[in-house]
Amino acid sequence: MKKNKNEIVKRQAKAKNKKKKQRQICLVKTPRAVMERPPITAMEAPKGFITISHSQAIMEYAKPLMEENSADLDDLNRKIELASSLWNLSNSKQKNKPDEYADWTKKVTTGVRSVLNLTGEAADRFIEEMVERHIHLFPEEIQPAAPSMFMYMRKDASYLIRPFDYSRIGFKVEKGIAPDEEDLRFIGKIKELDDHMRKGTSYDAYEALTISIENESASLFKKWLIAKEFEDDPDEYIHCADIYITFIYRYMHDDLILLKSVPDEYLMEFFEDYLLRKVMCKPLEYLYWPPSLKLFYRFLGEKGYTSPPETAGMIEALDAIEPHFLEILQTRYH
Repeated sequence: MKKNKNEIVKRQAKAKNKKKKQRQICLVKTPRAVMERPPITAMEAPKGFITISHSQAIMEYAKPLMEENSADLDDLNRKIELASSLWNLSNSKQKNKPDEYADWTKKVTTGVRSVLNLTGEAADRFIEEMVERHIHLFPEEIQPAAPSMFMYMRKDASYLIRPFDYSRIGFKVEKGIAPDEEDLRFIGKIKELDDHMRKGTSYDAYEALTISIENESASLFKKWLIAKEFEDDPDEYIHCADIYITFIYRYMHDDLILLKSVPDEYLMEFFEDYLLRKVMCKPLEYLYWPPSLKLFYRFLGEKGYTSPPETAGMIEALDAIEPHFLEILQTRYH
């Protein structure tokens, strides 16, 4: 019998509260416990600003350095290092620390010359623009009190975010497509990883396996969509699964989580916090995650990883959380 979506939502909320209480109890009873960090959606930003993680803040700040493609990995790393130095320079100015500012100015001037080949007035102008960019995006006076894992960034625009248009999703081939050898190897890897999780194997023992699953997921998912004659652009959907797999298998959880059975509270955590902290994309692109994951579970079902009830259960759970995720996006990017 099909589950009532309202009941699923109630169960998700109840599970979320239960998990929060468990973590609070753990914090009291266990001296070594780390203080709980609120989800990113719980950090209400001032009007005209948006809450983002520190890593996202630096990525956004560094965009002017990344406008031209890097020649190689070494060039990219040098740009990232320069962006970090510019960030520290700007921070020291905003925090009114003249000694630190002077030290970082020397380092930044050297970096701008070696990385961007800018000298003299051109270098000074670029450095000044990057300092002003930091002040504009991240004014010190409105930032959260320390210590905080988040920052408030000025919004560049407001977005009208409507529900995802499911009329775009359809298959010309409705019948199931049996797994080929490549699919079977992929599913075998997931099952092997699940065994590691059940046994509590150390992370080092299955890290490479997890990464290989993440890397292979997009190409095999795309192959399936093409074989099903998917009516929309597969490339818009296939890259949503890997970050989801990362969350399930390479992120610390209190309970056992497998791809085939993600408890409601963790599904909620993925959409309320993890996805918005780890992925920085155009606001409308976040809308692809729920439909993409539903399609991914259909793929996993046809290839034999999930049973029909497991596939249906995960799709129903995603159906139930999708309106809540839409509200989060509408609030966050309005």
